[in-house]
Amino acid sequence: MSDVSRPIRVVGIGNRDRGDDALGPLVMDALDDRLPVPVDVVEHSGEVAGLVDLMTGAEAVYLVDAAVMGLEPGHLRVFDASAAPLPALGGAFSSHALGLSEAIELSRALNVLPPVCRVFAVEAASFEVGDGLSKPVADTIPGVTQAVMDAIEKDTGCRIQESDDA
Repeated sequence: MSDVSRPIRVVGIGNRDRGDDALGPLVMDALDDRLPVPVDVVEHSGEVAGLVDLMTGAEAVYLVDAAVMGLEPGHLRVFDASAAPLPALGGAFSSHALGLSEAIELSRALNVLPPVCRVFAVEAASFEVGDGLSKPVADTIPGVTQAVMDAIEKDTGCRIQESDDA
């Protein structure tokens, strides 16, 4: 069961104006008003120190980001970053020069990594400034949103109410 003194955070990493990098913030929009009170929904640029701050003191953190993993655009992978470092996947894991992987490992080194830290990474097609989401990435938003809600319910015991439009 959730400890309300230690928050549960869902962090959408990205930039709404950089093509598929908007995935994280758009999943946060989809989660808005669907999660119980002890869950904070946060949009973040991916800057390392800020991510470490968001992880510090949390019971659980769920991170959503567009990534370059060498897969087909729109492919979702979920990593348990509390159990092991993110894998080396041949190239930048995230669109950010320094970001998610480094923030997780810095949090681990500082002993502030939450007991639950899950990464929901979706293979991106483009990070071009001014572009909208590619179709394969846009099509993943409902599935990623549901995967995050299912993980929160399973990991923390927080009950998630179904959406009226589900």
